[in-house]
Amino acid sequence: MTKRLLVLLVLGSGLLLTAAQCPFGGGDQEGAPTTPNTPPVASFTRTPSSGESPLEVDFDASGSADPDGWIIGYAWSFGDGLSGSGETITHTYTTNDTTTFTATLTVTDDDGANDSSSRSVTVTESVADPSPPPSAPCNCTGPDLDCADFATHAAAQACFEYCSDRGYGDVFRLDGDNDGVACESLP
Repeated sequence: MTKRLLVLLVLGSGLLLTAAQCPFGGGDQEGAPTTPNTPPVASFTRTPSSGESPLEVDFDASGSADPDGWIIGYAWSFGDGLSGSGETITHTYTTNDTTTFTATLTVTDDDGANDSSSRSVTVTESVADPSPPPSAPCNCTGPDLDCADFATHAAAQACFEYCSDRGYGDVFRLDGDNDGVACESLP
């Protein structure tokens, strides 16, 4: 990249415009001094760095720097197959088990040099809010019941299915005609 310094001189009533090599930074003409590009330094934070799935993580690369220019690109790889761009970004991780993802930031400076930095994010399986098991519609081991003990066909059917599903069969003989329907005479 050639860097030139333009000088505008006003001499009396005339105007003189001259170009000269800039004495600072760069220069790519033969014999002109060159200053090598210093690559940028990638740095970022992630908040939080661990938690339950789904985990929303804020990434901030504002700590990245370029000592002899400026950063023109921020590329993110979140370690879960997804990517993004920008100095700050939010990403949500989801998983069915405990997984440690490696998030990587790559910054690019105005001279095309780049640098990368990585950090881990640990996501654990979400612990579902345990609901109490539904109450049993009847006790399959007693006391003895018959259709008169139920207010509705639906209540008798629930008891019949509950006991049958647990391997007790029709312990209360609620299905008199063996058609899989208990206490058919009830409302």
